[in-house]
Amino acid sequence: MPPGYAITVLFVAAAVASALWPRPTHGPRQTPTFVLGTLGSEVPFMLAWYLLLVTWLTVDSGDLTTPASWITAAVAALVLLGLIRIVRQSAQAGQVLDSALTSVLGEDRPRANRGRHRLRAGWALTAPFRLPDPRIRRERNTAYGPAPGRANLLDVYRRRGAGAGPVLIYFHPGGFSGGSKNRQSKLMLETLALHGWTCISANYRLRTDYWTILADAKRVIAWTRTEGRRHGADPDVLVAAGGSAGANLAAACALSAGRADLQPGFEEADTSVSAVVGLYGYYGEVFGQPGTQVSDLTGSSVPPVLIVHGEKDPMASAAGAREFTARLRDRRQGPVAYAELPGAVHNFDLFASLRHAAVTTAVLEFVTAITREPGPSSR
Repeated sequence: MPPGYAITVLFVAAAVASALWPRPTHGPRQTPTFVLGTLGSEVPFMLAWYLLLVTWLTVDSGDLTTPASWITAAVAALVLLGLIRIVRQSAQAGQVLDSALTSVLGEDRPRANRGRHRLRAGWALTAPFRLPDPRIRRERNTAYGPAPGRANLLDVYRRRGAGAGPVLIYFHPGGFSGGSKNRQSKLMLETLALHGWTCISANYRLRTDYWTILADAKRVIAWTRTEGRRHGADPDVLVAAGGSAGANLAAACALSAGRADLQPGFEEADTSVSAVVGLYGYYGEVFGQPGTQVSDLTGSSVPPVLIVHGEKDPMASAAGAREFTARLRDRRQGPVAYAELPGAVHNFDLFASLRHAAVTTAVLEFVTAITREPGPSSR
């Protein structure tokens, strides 16, 4: 048996095991099992085809002749069953999200064309290599603030030839110490742009105190209010969204709108938002700094909120997301929807995966609903 076959089987097995039984990272750490679990959870089709191809080549070459080789092949079969289980869990995301939206928006809410927006088979097989949609124009690296380097740059996504549209601002994940506007939620940003939205993905300062980072997020909103129309944005409807640390920032912006003390240098700017979308967010205390728990922030009423979290998230626990949702519902003025995705871990908007497609459809329906019937913080 060639050693490459055993190594392949062990690699895919480790990815599947890390997806099905993720180990806590104890903070925003990119541990080996975390990375493997993300691959196993979000690109199971590619791993399955890879495993089947290598197994077929091994069988075709006549190398399955020893007990060790047959044991390895049996392990490969078990791993394939694990991948099938992951796919079945991923396919449940759409139903869970649909139920969450229906519970707060009702059966008569706007519906996306699900046949059109569900993940195509080709995307599932080549998710990490999906090319940008040619119908979308991406305006890169526009400065929104004074910080040097890439810290205060943003990208604008718009459908070519489209007029001004409502705005979704996305803040990237990274534990407040890493990440970039260029990686996450590409499918969501492009899909909303195809439906007339102007989508913004923004960098912000990293590895500094929380209030400086939050000020950058607020500055993106302030910039959109004053400069966005020049870039095709209609900020009368403005949704703040993000993943992990970015979800924290989106929620913090919404709950502290109008706080001049958190807007140094632009105290009078309007930083209110129409709604919030939080994906696999961390909503607890940041950097051990008192007062940084998002639900403790004051300054604004609660707009419509959609919280989406992974059932098995090893970095930001689902229990934390459920607690945050409960606190929002205690303060609510607009609807607060919560969806916990079966079997999902962290970073489920990194690839054009089954879950990312389901989340994209749900976000499109959610923001369409609040656009049709603006929440109390809409302008």
